[in-house]
Amino acid sequence: MLIKDKINEIARLLYARIGYQRKKGFDFQESQHPQEQMCFDMAGLAWEEITGDSPDLYSDLSAEEEADSLSLNC
Repeated sequence: MLIKDKINEIARLLYARIGYQRKKGFDFQESQHPQEQMCFDMAGLAWEEITGDSPDLYSDLSAEEEADSLSLNC
């Protein structure tokens, strides 16, 4: 799984918290909607805060990193 996929999962959860829904797999980074873009940006900031690292969106998560990352199966 790409780091970008995880960040999009986090963005989807943030978007749901403000009362909206998007299907799993929606690419918030490519959206033209300001709130969707904001959720992607906030998810990226959360990733940086939690991991202490700026996300390389197109890097694959290792199996260990994927297991250790937030469980966002909603």
